[in-house]
Amino acid sequence: MLTLALSTCLAAGPAPLRWDPRVDLPVTGALVAGWVVSELAVTGALAPGACRWCATNAFDTAVRQAFNPSLGPSASGLRPAATASDALGFVALPLVVAGLDALGASSGPDFWRTWAVDLVLMLESTFAALAINQAVKFAVGRGRPYTVGADEALLAQAGDPNDHFLSFFSGHTTFTVGLSVSAGVIGLMRGYRFAWLTFAVGVPMALATATLRMAADKHWMTDILVGVAMGSAFSVALPLLFHRAAGEAPALRVGPMPNGVAVSGTFD
Repeated sequence: MLTLALSTCLAAGPAPLRWDPRVDLPVTGALVAGWVVSELAVTGALAPGACRWCATNAFDTAVRQAFNPSLGPSASGLRPAATASDALGFVALPLVVAGLDALGASSGPDFWRTWAVDLVLMLESTFAALAINQAVKFAVGRGRPYTVGADEALLAQAGDPNDHFLSFFSGHTTFTVGLSVSAGVIGLMRGYRFAWLTFAVGVPMALATATLRMAADKHWMTDILVGVAMGSAFSVALPLLFHRAAGEAPALRVGPMPNGVAVSGTFD
């Protein structure tokens, strides 16, 4: 159980965050550019040509069977679900998250600068997690669910042969969870009145994207769970460690409870 306890004391405008454009802009740019290059330009050189992690397990197989009762192989999974996951995860969710952050940034006098900084810091933490994701996917070489039992002739029908063995861990999940959580955390740090709405809307959209990836036969459940963990970890840790205003106590606190974890945010 995750309990979000918010103590709210509205301020005149968004709280300042610590950031340095000489550092954060090039770091964010390099992370985004590195992901784009690895995804579009050099995947063929880096992607494994055969699975290095081919074994399945009872847990992953049981979850897969809920979406694919026959457990039959295919050329590239279920295309409608894959297309829906792309549209939801890479188009709808970023627009919604950016819009909700803009709503918070509009409470201050310097809207454009505040919103731009927020977006840079969101991308920084999200693409830091994606950098780890890319390195792990290329190194591990886990076969996607649709490849189990598929022969070379069947896999040859797929549109992108470099994509067959990049299952672990889910990039869609890492991106969507990372973006929605980082936006929520930054909103809490800023003191946005409706920061909770980013979690309430963004996280379910991210989890829906992850579910569609399993429905598309593109990922195992363990791929999804690790993607959730990595996206969340980077999107909480990086803003709190590097972007809290100097001298301020953490705006977001995590502590144990008898039945789960409590996350408390303080708006100053």
